[in-house]
This record gives sequence, structure tokens and C-alpha cells, in this order.
Amino acid sequence: MIRRLVLLPILFVIWLALFAWAADVPWSAPWTAAARLSVSPREFHVQFGEASTEPQGLLVRAFDSNGMGLQTESLARVRAEQYPILRYRIVGFPHTLELALVFRRSDSPQDVQTISLPTPGKGEIAVDLSRFAEWRGEITELGFAQYAGGQLVPPSVAAVFKPFRIEQVQLQSSSWSDVLPRLRSDWFGYRPWALYSISALGPQIATSSPSWMQPVLVLGVGLSLAVSWIALRWPRRRLARVAIVAAAIVWLLLDLRWLDDLLAKHAVTEEVYAGRPWAERVALQPDEATLAATRQIAGIAAEMHAGRVLVHADSPYTMLRMIYFLLPLNAAPLQLALSEAPATSLPRDALIAVFDSEWKYDENSRRLGNDTTGISVEPLYASKGLRIFRVDGRAP
Repeated sequence: MIRRLVLLPILFVIWLALFAWAADVPWSAPWTAAARLSVSPREFHVQFGEASTEPQGLLVRAFDSNGMGLQTESLARVRAEQYPILRYRIVGFPHTLELALVFRRSDSPQDVQTISLPTPGKGEIAVDLSRFAEWRGEITELGFAQYAGGQLVPPSVAAVFKPFRIEQVQLQSSSWSDVLPRLRSDWFGYRPWALYSISALGPQIATSSPSWMQPVLVLGVGLSLAVSWIALRWPRRRLARVAIVAAAIVWLLLDLRWLDDLLAKHAVTEEVYAGRPWAERVALQPDEATLAATRQIAGIAAEMHAGRVLVHADSPYTMLRMIYFLLPLNAAPLQLALSEAPATSLPRDALIAVFDSEWKYDENSRRLGNDTTGISVEPLYASKGLRIFRVDGRAP
């Protein structure tokens, strides 16, 4: 009995230390937060979209014409290192949307810093902002942005949602009492699919990636078994049986966690596509603007009897999606074609489509390009970020 009484606090210390390590809580941190700063959602200024104040917080009802919501509040020069923990509670947040923390710093007041956050679920979410290089210096403005799930949800679908309410926002210092809330958000917070295989380029904003749950559980179980074996003097056969049972339980827990995350991801897919006819499902694309642009390109290519379409976009992901949407047309990246042959050798029946790009067209020289590349072209179409040209084959 005495050995078991001694064993219990040892096991508690082992697991608490592992959880604190996973949550990256400083060993010198107090039990409760020494500094707290509450940011009232009712004081938020609505920058984009529509929202109204309620006794419980700020009710967000609609997005702006660009499919985005943004609510911010000015702060009195808050030091980021003093408040590394963000806690927030948002009720009824749609899974078709993504949430980002938006803030400004005094060292670059014109620049907007963003950090992708776990989608709010039930209860309060806690995030360690000290993991991000952007969270530093003096914070002068803070707020939340909401938008369609990247590479997943069509903006037209995301724009139709039930109102959600921002009820609580708080910044605070690190403390041991935040270990479990932070791990709950870190390990069990919903995060949407990310098509990193195509956008190897990675996300455009800092993303809150979950810490590894597996090493903590494996180390915890291993250390617990070792301490129990020594303290309780188990025979090796009993240790082996307990180890097998413990391994099975850990495996089951990890598998259930994975299944829960998979179900949450498929719930988004069902919300977007379920109950719609197949033709409508095909037309629903996360990058609706890109699809609309390629349809315009395909129409002009058919009218001009173009033998080849060369496309360019500043985003490699957008460029690859353009080529995909243009199938079965003979489409290829413009820069790849230029790297294999000079601009003067481009076929006369080729079209050049430039979408969401910084490339410029000079009307005087009738040339399209940037600082290093120039192509003689004839403009055919320009609207909403899409420009279509025909190669005229003139010498530079």
C-alpha cells in the first residue's frame, strides 16, 4: 500500500512534466497567469463585413463583397512578450470558414501581421503565440479575420453562413494552469486539409501547427511502466502483460483522435457538396475566380483557333490550377516556354493568358513582361485581373 501511495505522486509529476513540455510552458511560470488583458469583442471595429454588438459579445452576420470579415480593436502598446497566450471563445463558428489573428506592431504600423488559428469548437481555445516570429514588439491593434477555407470551400458557399458570436478575447502570460487548455486546443482543435503537395510554397500566413501527441503518450506510458515496475516490483511477465495492454490503449486513443479529425474534415466536404446535383458539384470550386478566368480563356481560344495557350500567374498554385481547368487544351506555363526558346519563336497562333500577375503591358511598345522578359503581343481581353494576348511574333 505504501509503495502505491508513493507511486501516485511520481506518476502525476511525470505526466505533468510531459504535458508542460508539450505545451512549452516555462518551468519558472506561476500556477496562474500573472498578467491578463481582456479585449472586449463589443468594442471591436468592423472593418469588413457586417456585425452588431450584443450583451454576450459581437455577432458577425455577413462578409463584404470580397468574401471576408474583419474586426479589430486598437491597443495601448501592449508588449507581445508579456502576453504570449491568446484565449478566445467564439460560438457557432462555421467549419466552412477559417479564422486568423490579425494585428499590427509599432515597428511596422503599415503592415498587417496574420496568424492562422484553430477553428473554434465548443468552449474556450488557448493558443501559444510565442511560437510565431511575428508576435513580438509592441502590439497596437488586434482582431480576427474570417474567410473561406483555403483550397477547400468555394467563396460563394462560405459567404452564406449562420451568424456566429465572438464572446471572449484575452491575452495573458504563461502559467501552469494553462497546460491542459493549451494542449486541448493544440491536439484536438480542428484544422482543415492543406494541399501542400501542390502549394509547396506552403501557406501564405503563419499557421498554428499542432505539437506531436504521439511522443508525449509514448514517453508517458514508458516512464510510467518503468517507475511502476521498480516501485511495485512487478515480475517481468506481469510487466509484459501491462505493457501490451498500455500499448493497445495508446494505439486506440491515437486512432480515435485521427478518426475524429477525419470526420470533422469530411463534415466540411458534406456541408459544401451534399444534396447538390453532380453538375453543380463540378462547378463548385474553391478557386471560383480561377475557374471563371479559364472559361473566358477557353472561349477566346476557341474563337481565335489558338493552337496553344501559355498561362502565367504570380502564384504557382494558381498557374497549375489554370492549366488543369484548361484541359484538354494545349496549355503550358509561359515562363517554361520562354526558358526553352526565345520569345520571337513563340507560335503565331498561341494565346498568352496572364491572371493575377504583376506583369505589365506597355501600349507604346506593345510588349508584355517584367524587368527581365519582354514579349511582343496584341491585347485581346482585360477584365478582373485576367489579361489575354495574342503573340504577334515581332522581333524585340
